[in-house]
Amino acid sequence: QCHFGPRCRFLHDVSEYLAAKPPDLGQRCVLFDTFGRCPYGVTCRFGQAHLGDGHQNLVNAALAQQWEGKLLVRNGLSKELQQQLRKRKFSFQKAEEFLRGLRGAEGAPNPEVLQSSQRAEVAPNPEALQSSQQAEDAPNPEVLKSSRGAEGAPSIPTLGPLTDEDVTKLRPCEKKKLEIQGKLYLAPLTTCGNLPFRRICKRFGADVTCGEMAVCTNLLQGQSSEWALLKRHHTEDIFGVQLEGAFPDTMTKCAELLNRTIDVDFVDINVGCPIDLVYKKGGGCALMTRSNKFEQIVRGMNSVLDVPLTVKIRTGVQEKVNVAHKIIPRIREWGASMVTVRGR
Repeated sequence: QCHFGPRCRFLHDVSEYLAAKPPDLGQRCVLFDTFGRCPYGVTCRFGQAHLGDGHQNLVNAALAQQWEGKLLVRNGLSKELQQQLRKRKFSFQKAEEFLRGLRGAEGAPNPEVLQSSQRAEVAPNPEALQSSQQAEDAPNPEVLKSSRGAEGAPSIPTLGPLTDEDVTKLRPCEKKKLEIQGKLYLAPLTTCGNLPFRRICKRFGADVTCGEMAVCTNLLQGQSSEWALLKRHHTEDIFGVQLEGAFPDTMTKCAELLNRTIDVDFVDINVGCPIDLVYKKGGGCALMTRSNKFEQIVRGMNSVLDVPLTVKIRTGVQEKVNVAHKIIPRIREWGASMVTVRGR
């Protein structure tokens, strides 16, 4: 019995649903023939291939067992992660650390005032210094006795190995390298380069694939439609995702989010999109004219990523004014591993 009562707008009689359903498109279901089961059941447009008595969904146990435990498509959005993003409970520790340093650099005090304050801190009172040294040289016997065991070893138990991962950052030479020399790179194609299209291109010889342009603000909000652009098929050996954004805070947080939740080989920044909806917000190719924000985005994303960071730009923004040759050396200094250039 449906607890929605007369307000329910769905059918509960399978026979009535199948009578109103459009006719099937064929007699064979590719999902049932490949995986031994079809997740769509009675709603499948090839349902007659796997519906038995009483409209029960059939399962080929032998074939289904071969695919058990194999993850064909990765980088999905779990319900738990989606709730954390929507309730803003996801922790962006590395991104916040970079943004605090960025805000401190923008609001740096006067150097002369800073220098005088440092001198005052460095020059302490000699009498106070001497008394503090005497106090340190004469420890309390009771504290010393309690801090050591019978054999003189510290009595404080250890909680495991100590690491400095939260303090020491990976050097550029220690990061994962993007080795694509001599490989065929399928460029990210908005509204075209979806997962089925990339699977076809892989079959025809593409080596490196990249997902469609994903808006970082939508990813941070946990939108399922935007996260679908990050899905990766198991046949994609070298796979990257492309992000679009206009501000360092959202782009850096999104980079840390993806670095911790999905499986990718590189992350690409879209600095070549000419769409008005993107350009007027300061994203896409508009970043080529906002060098300060552009630099902050690249440095921030590179500081939180464990995989290489790439950038896609255009030869220029204005007609007959090429600036790519001036920007590319600077992007390299900011930490990007590769730059791809598209003509105007």
